[in-house]
Amino acid sequence: MANLQNRTRVVYVRVSESEFRQFRELCQQQGARNMSDLVRSAMESMSRQRSREFENEVTRRLQQLESSIDHLKNAVAEMAPERKG
Repeated sequence: MANLQNRTRVVYVRVSESEFRQFRELCQQQGARNMSDLVRSAMESMSRQRSREFENEVTRRLQQLESSIDHLKNAVAEMAPERKG
């Protein structure tokens, strides 16, 4: 994780001895320099996932809205008398 941003805030997390060993092993597997990097990466990943889920939900709702508008247009067109020119 190559972020050169100055970090001034500290967050403490208590873990059991077995969790500590598990996370230390995970650091090695993921190439994290330390647990702080591992935790930051995990939180950033979760944040990005939530953003993608939000974007997907907005897209889904917009598609539903467009479909409803099309349905209403078709219903109005069927009710309107044909114009003769």
